[in-house]
Amino acid sequence: MPKVSIILPSYNHAIFLKDRLDSIINQIYSDWELIIIDDKSTDSSLEILTDFVENNKERVKYFIINETNSGSGYKSWQKGIELSDSEYIWIAETDDYSDIYFLSEQIHVLEKNKECVLSFCSSNLVDEQNKIISSTEKRTKSLSVDHNEYKVFEGKAFLEKMPLETYINNGSSVVFRKPSVEIPAIIFSYRQSSDIFLWTFLLTNSSFAFINKKMNFFRRHENSTTTILSNSKAILGTYKEVIVYIAYFNYPEKSINIINHYFNNYIWKNKREMFNFEVFRNDKKLKNLYLKKLLPLTLKKIFNGK
Repeated sequence: MPKVSIILPSYNHAIFLKDRLDSIINQIYSDWELIIIDDKSTDSSLEILTDFVENNKERVKYFIINETNSGSGYKSWQKGIELSDSEYIWIAETDDYSDIYFLSEQIHVLEKNKECVLSFCSSNLVDEQNKIISSTEKRTKSLSVDHNEYKVFEGKAFLEKMPLETYINNGSSVVFRKPSVEIPAIIFSYRQSSDIFLWTFLLTNSSFAFINKKMNFFRRHENSTTTILSNSKAILGTYKEVIVYIAYFNYPEKSINIINHYFNNYIWKNKREMFNFEVFRNDKKLKNLYLKKLLPLTLKKIFNGK
């Protein structure tokens, strides 16, 4: 049995598939298998994948083509994890790619530090032509890890920042141990935030490693998650999922931070939504906190005309 299962959740990324597949097949670390799940692509992804499978049959454990689109790439994460029997899992998104030492470095760290449930590395953000736009250095600066080095941290250091901030910018930068218990299906049911649900599930009472080496290349393009999440409708959807997150993982102390973040980063830019309580529909406590913050601002506007 291979030590690593690489899960490839494919959907309409034909123009990026060669970069991704090349970066997998060229990995220095060789003890891996590939699980491909195509979510009813409508471009030429299937042709590219079929050709790849024909030429690499010994590497591909499963090549699954969904009959209907699932509506979320996280459903492919879920299916791939369920199909894996390996010790480690790498979810390699099809619009990203990696350095050839990606797996060897991550597995080395995880093998050396058995208490770690996951390891992730720094990433470069690239455009459609593979030009580097930026990196994740600022996101992980507070971890204080020297370049080309790694450190191990208690999971609480990660969870304290969640759910509004996360050290992990992109799922493709992560390798994790498959847990001995089944991951609840609800973890994968959130269209925008299932990744943070998964990291939290894995890291509760556990440790993680961060490798400060840019071995992952996270692509920014018109249909990437990063781009999609920049529109107001998607942002509002994310807040709804974040509210579910604090209830699911029982983090009531994070409520006021979420309210403040919602005000500062969404309401002030979308003032017409100020009296839209839909986002708090299923959480009365948060709704009351929101109203408590909203009331003095409303009174100020009434009496001062500002």
